[in-house]
Amino acid sequence: MLRLPGKIGLVALLCLVPFVGLPSLAQENATPRLQIGINLLPAVIAANQSLAISDGSNDLPIYLVYRENRRHALQLEPALRQVGEIRKRKLEIKTLSLEALLAAEPAPLSIVFITEPLDRRLDELVELAQRHRILLFSPFKGDVELGVTAGFQVTDKVLPLVNMASLKQSKIQLKAFFLRIAVKHE
Repeated sequence: MLRLPGKIGLVALLCLVPFVGLPSLAQENATPRLQIGINLLPAVIAANQSLAISDGSNDLPIYLVYRENRRHALQLEPALRQVGEIRKRKLEIKTLSLEALLAAEPAPLSIVFITEPLDRRLDELVELAQRHRILLFSPFKGDVELGVTAGFQVTDKVLPLVNMASLKQSKIQLKAFFLRIAVKHE
């Protein structure tokens, strides 16, 4: 029979299953934080009020950004491709190095998902995101506190984590309901 700490751990694990899901063959080497993040990303994108519902002709650029490990970024693509569209916009998924993204300066209202820690280069990406109204998402602990727009926090459940100052600086508006359930970093 499980003791109370064991039961609590089991319940916490079961609460995470809907967010993590069962890993596909393409995702089997991705870390749990990457899997949780890529599964939470569509909900964060859908909460973005700046993405006006269109007639379906507009694509929604999503950049999977890596520093050195392109393989991890490529492993995440199938999960997003299964989503297909968000707010009547077809997802246009691209995997790019940080260098290529910084040189390309993506269009406003793009989404950038960080697939590995960027260390000292994170500041450059945060500045780019704020300047171009890009929704920047990182699954890595501590990145939201350093200026990334959104991520998540794991306690007894997984909750979205939002940097309110970065959100304001980026001029991105998230739905009130989403902000009520999110953990806010001021």
